[in-house]
Amino acid sequence: MLTLEGALRHLGYDEVDEVITAKVTSELAEASSYLQGSVGDDIFSLLPDDPRIDLLLKAYLDDMHDERGLTSAKAGSAKRDLVHSAEWQLRLTLSRKREEAASV
Repeated sequence: MLTLEGALRHLGYDEVDEVITAKVTSELAEASSYLQGSVGDDIFSLLPDDPRIDLLLKAYLDDMHDERGLTSAKAGSAKRDLVHSAEWQLRLTLSRKREEAASV
């Protein structure tokens, strides 16, 4: 799962202070909560190493952290498509993991 240090790197911070650390910590918690609500509460326990989790967390962080957005409507649409696709894929994968766990 994306760490605070990874989130800071992703957002382009070389140097941080307490304010930036607190802001990004809060945004990362919100992104994690949003992912759990979007995909499933057990996403982190059943799919701890799935790279799509970090992809989505970074996309959510970008949206929360930076109001500039993407300069191209086409790029924005492509990013939304990527996010929706990754969410659906994770929902399906999570559903299969739940079924496997229930049958054991």
